[in-house]
Amino acid sequence: MTRPDALTAGPGHHPFTDLDILQAAGYRTRPGTRRPRFDQDTWDLTCVAEAPVSWPRSQQIVDFTQISNPIWRAVARTYLMGRLLPTHPAVCVLPQAYRTPLALQTLRHEVVRLTAWFNHLTDAGLTELKQIRQRHCDTYLSAVSVGRTDPSKPVTPGTVAGFVLTAQALASYAPLLQDSYPTGFRPWGDRTASQVAGYQRPDINQTPAVPDDILRPLLAGASYLVHTIGPHLVKETARAREITDHRGGIRSSLRVEHHPLVIAEIERRIAAGIPAPRAAPAGISRRLTSGWDADDPLLTLAYTSFTKDFLSLSSTKRDLDRLRPHMEAWVAACGIENSWCRNASVVPRANDETPAPWALPMNHFALDSTIFAVTSAAYYLTAALSGMRASELAELTHGCRRCEDRTYGSRHWLDSRRIKGEKFGGVPDSWVVIEDVHHAVAIAEALSNTDPGNLIFPGANNSSNRYTALRDWINGPFGQHLGLTKIPDGPVHPRALRRTLALAIAQRPHGLLAAKWHLKHVSVATTEGYTARPGGHQAAFLAEVQTAEEVEHTRLTVSAYHDYQEGTLPSGRGARGLIAAFQNVDRSLVGHDPGPATVADDRRVEKLLKTKAKTLHIGVANYCWFTDPAKALCLTMAGTPNATEPLMGMCDSAHCPQATHHPQHRQAWADHAENTRAVFLGNPRLSAPERQRAQQTYERSMRIVESIDTAVAGEETSSAQ
Repeated sequence: MTRPDALTAGPGHHPFTDLDILQAAGYRTRPGTRRPRFDQDTWDLTCVAEAPVSWPRSQQIVDFTQISNPIWRAVARTYLMGRLLPTHPAVCVLPQAYRTPLALQTLRHEVVRLTAWFNHLTDAGLTELKQIRQRHCDTYLSAVSVGRTDPSKPVTPGTVAGFVLTAQALASYAPLLQDSYPTGFRPWGDRTASQVAGYQRPDINQTPAVPDDILRPLLAGASYLVHTIGPHLVKETARAREITDHRGGIRSSLRVEHHPLVIAEIERRIAAGIPAPRAAPAGISRRLTSGWDADDPLLTLAYTSFTKDFLSLSSTKRDLDRLRPHMEAWVAACGIENSWCRNASVVPRANDETPAPWALPMNHFALDSTIFAVTSAAYYLTAALSGMRASELAELTHGCRRCEDRTYGSRHWLDSRRIKGEKFGGVPDSWVVIEDVHHAVAIAEALSNTDPGNLIFPGANNSSNRYTALRDWINGPFGQHLGLTKIPDGPVHPRALRRTLALAIAQRPHGLLAAKWHLKHVSVATTEGYTARPGGHQAAFLAEVQTAEEVEHTRLTVSAYHDYQEGTLPSGRGARGLIAAFQNVDRSLVGHDPGPATVADDRRVEKLLKTKAKTLHIGVANYCWFTDPAKALCLTMAGTPNATEPLMGMCDSAHCPQATHHPQHRQAWADHAENTRAVFLGNPRLSAPERQRAQQTYERSMRIVESIDTAVAGEETSSAQ
């Protein structure tokens, strides 16, 4: 560590001279690696131990050489060392310096901003920071507000604020820097970076959910690949690896005395109708480059693979020339076909369930692409149904799956590491998941390198490559052969899928995910994960779900209030109570000056209805306003009158005094009535008691439909039996 008196050492001495960056910052390094030092213009951080998998290797090289001015390279290095070592004697005396150490993962982002700032000043003709004026800052703001690759696309205010903040932060470290701003100067004065960039931190999560037209084919295709294709691919992958390893270990060559054996095997395969193996595209290209005739019938024949598999001997072009007549006869009789996935088992196609081979014959490149596509399907299915972050998915290793048998069923776990918000490298954590996710990870585990501790999703931090590969495979000939629906263009990443799942759970029982998967199971798994580890990453996801649920319930309550204002009243036994609550809101708004509707008006209505929204529970065909457990019919039937939540699975909304029906529920009741009429009342074999019960069910459903129609017309109703 640098001595406290280093600042007053000899001329030209700097407190960070020759400092070991990682050692000074308290990071461990892997044995035998070379550690970066302060004076180097490139800091190679790849030697650091316990680096999170989600930290790309390209981000671990901090390159200052892109800064044109050599003096400002030193300024950049010094500033970053000051950020890394806030307790260093030369830094802690600076009154405006940051007191929290800068994370290693953000170093390169800071260098990008410093490079943009310093090179902008260089282009403006400045050679010293003392020459800077506010006009240079204003032109810089204009420059960083447009995209570098697409100038027509503006940069988000949050990104611009980051560039501004870095330029401003240099002023706080002026006494430490080799060159600094004029005394008293700070870019953009007293204005904050957010004010300069026009950035406002949002109060709610603004990550958009994945659009339904993309989510539907993505989840359907991923589920099909994991559950239907995955088991077959695992077997073929194991066979391919065994054969490839066997070929790679062969060192002996075919001799003339072996030729009769080769000829006999060729004749056997001709008699059995077995096609000859096809060479890889790269091998065919090399043959053409070396002078092969493009019309040669054996150009695409993988003759070396054939002899290796048959006799465990390698063959040469000379062997091929000697055996050419027999080889040509084989090709003429049976043709040439890719080696992998021949005679594939039949599976039902995704669109119409007609039988089809699970795969077309393919070479090893196509097989590798299929493996990557199926593991990517497992990756996205896991992200979509668990809410795990990309950094947590990246940390999954072989052996991460656990299964715990309980009296009421099995509970499935994934062991990972929590990266976000934790110390460098993260901390161990576990995630409770549903069986579909557990199976998806098992398939990915079987398709990847099976050595214990190896990553299941290597390179998972670059999820865009995975998504592109998965979409291209589904939209390509292999996916279309299996009847998979094409996935349209559009961005998909784990963060968006996490948001989609949170909203789906909060807004259940309706929606795509609720139709495909029982979201109650996902919710229970999330809650159990929170209970097991209250401070874990699943707790953060549950908090996000609860926030989204509050927003959704408020939205639905406000929507019901607006319907009431327009004359569309609720129906059901709980309608009078809900209308009374809405009338109280009307009375609270009487003193409000009428005028054009504004955002403030909407916020006031939301505030008045917030208490009512907290009592809302959403059913498949009704709303439950759970204000009094003693009045909840479901709790009475279950014998749990003191419960804090209703039992929506036991809801009899036609008779419960806290249930209401709204226009959006009409179709569910109409469908129920029609199904009862067609399936039960239309069955001549139905017994008299069963027919009577079916008739009562049909009439009750129709009365609810009629009551909803009456309420829509503006006539208040209190019963819908």
